[in-house]
Amino acid sequence: MHTKMKKSRISNRLSRGAMMLSLAFLPFLTSCLDDDDSKLESVPVAYVSFYHGSPSTSGLSIEVDNRLYNTNSFRYSTYFDYGNFYTGERTFTFKSVNAANTLLDTTVTFEPDMAYSFFISEGDEGFVPVIVEDELKTPAEGKALVRLVHLSPDAPAVNLQIEGEENELFADQEYRKVTDFKEI
Repeated sequence: MHTKMKKSRISNRLSRGAMMLSLAFLPFLTSCLDDDDSKLESVPVAYVSFYHGSPSTSGLSIEVDNRLYNTNSFRYSTYFDYGNFYTGERTFTFKSVNAANTLLDTTVTFEPDMAYSFFISEGDEGFVPVIVEDELKTPAEGKALVRLVHLSPDAPAVNLQIEGEENELFADQEYRKVTDFKEI
């Protein structure tokens, strides 16, 4: 019984000590909650998506201003959805994963609040970026937005037609050309 009372007293003292310590730190914790939102400045950004359209290339790594952008290998026929990028001039370097050789090195200027799609294509002259400014809008309910991007260097101009429709959705699309979005 005497041991139970000692344990109870020690437990009470520890509890009071912990409470006093918590109260001592309370002013410091609440100081982080000041309403200084008026001092925050918004940083202008652009939105950029990437599409890999080079079937003869293994996975790629993307560097933006000498910083690695992707941790996963960027493989043919895959894409990275829109990410936030600082505006102004950005330098993009595309390399084979685990290789030092650069396949494509290009500089692009991004405007604030604009969206861009960056397509990687390959032809006789090597790797070439196809960069387009996107007009992002929400389609009507039950509809979708589609566009055609021709990235096959050895194919003639292509058409896209929806089965059962009389006219092509896109006609005579040349290599490395990107259509506007159409609602279907």
